[in-house]
Amino acid sequence: MLDRQVFFRQHRLRLSILTGTIGLAVASVVTLGTSSNLTAENWTSLVGNRTVQAQMIGLWDDNVILLMSNGKRVSVPMKSLIAESRIQAEEIATRLKEQRQLLSEELQQVANAESAAAPDPLPTPPAPSAYQPLAPNLSIDEVIAQVHSQLREGHLAVAIDALPPSYRSDIDELANLSMQKADASNWNEAVQQFYRWADLIVTRQNWIKSHPRLASGSPDSESPYLDVIDEMVLPVAGMIRAGLADDAANAESIREQGFTNWFRSRSEAMAPYFRQLTQSFTSSDAMWEVARFDEDTATIRRAGSGSQQPGQRRPPRGETIDFVRVEGYWVPKSVADQFPKWIEDQKKKISDMTADTVSAVPLQQAGGALGAMATGMAPQFEQHLPALESAADATAFHEASEQMLAPLQPFLSMAGAAMKMGGGRNSNGMSGYGNSGYDMGEPGYGMGEPGYDDMEMGMDPSYGEPMMQDGSMDQSGPSFRMEPTNK
Repeated sequence: MLDRQVFFRQHRLRLSILTGTIGLAVASVVTLGTSSNLTAENWTSLVGNRTVQAQMIGLWDDNVILLMSNGKRVSVPMKSLIAESRIQAEEIATRLKEQRQLLSEELQQVANAESAAAPDPLPTPPAPSAYQPLAPNLSIDEVIAQVHSQLREGHLAVAIDALPPSYRSDIDELANLSMQKADASNWNEAVQQFYRWADLIVTRQNWIKSHPRLASGSPDSESPYLDVIDEMVLPVAGMIRAGLADDAANAESIREQGFTNWFRSRSEAMAPYFRQLTQSFTSSDAMWEVARFDEDTATIRRAGSGSQQPGQRRPPRGETIDFVRVEGYWVPKSVADQFPKWIEDQKKKISDMTADTVSAVPLQQAGGALGAMATGMAPQFEQHLPALESAADATAFHEASEQMLAPLQPFLSMAGAAMKMGGGRNSNGMSGYGNSGYDMGEPGYGMGEPGYDDMEMGMDPSYGEPMMQDGSMDQSGPSFRMEPTNK
């Protein structure tokens, strides 16, 4: 049985493992009885004039095969032994037969497991800690810490609950308009297609990793693709599979619950898988610290960016974000300035969209670049899905997936290279790929500034910081060298 606490880390080089297991088993069968845990028995001749101590290792054509203390094997006819020795031989022969049968069954189980499309049962990630929504009127440093910790535990719902109540209502209204405009059948079909791909990846993970294009590595190393599949592809597919299971994302369900309530329920289902990603690719250390604050405004900066180094006239300022308090919740100032207009612009865009267009946009925005890539490739790969789902064995699956893997290999190679360099792993003590671009658990309330860029709000990464005439960051200003006092 696979340890459920070891998430998506399966044995590599399965053929070698299986071959070694079979080899060991065969050796055990051939030499059964030679192990030191088998004791020698007394064997007495029919006339009772000779008794020897030896281990019985088999019964062959009414001949007892004995292993003598000097390592020599002898064959003794049953009819030349006394009754007690013959009874003893039959009992031992029965026991040896049972042991061989048990070993054969174990080998068959190993073979079945190795040829299976996926482990049985499917491995599941550790459960995250319970979700704690943000309370209103927290201090800015409390918000930073709680958003970071909740995302580290996989709770995407914090991206919604960290927003002011009126923002959530606006998002609900916008989503409702989208769902009214969208054709329900087209929406449900698109969601189901997304789910089928995620389910295929999870339930055929062994076959995917054993494909010759992915399983082969250099003579002295494993395949560069397997880490990418185990640490990125499978957790993402598991998250999508859990989030869209049982028609949870169909149009009727979203309309009935309202988007924000629906998103919270899906966040709970996806949290264990998203937690696996955040635990692997983000640091547990906070990336932001408070540089300045008052009752309704604050500025945060990259942690450690204000520390003065030897030889520096003044410490580097680094990236900063201005926040304002809206309805008791802290929001990036640029978001607060642009959110109302963005909502109105989106409403107008939705009113101008066709039903087919509306059905595709939320899937792309929900997954960011991954969603856009998936929906963009869907028509290209759609024709292969039935053949992959109906494949009865690894060979048929590999043949059906051959045309798909060629265009996907460059993406896997880039991801593998980034992971190999340590750019995406937690081991370098940074959040995400370097310190930018993959900031899960930061005050933007989402992955890399909350998807606000996906909303086309045109936010500048520096959030309106004053610039020197030569383009460098102004080292003066109200937040320069100010340290938090409310921690």
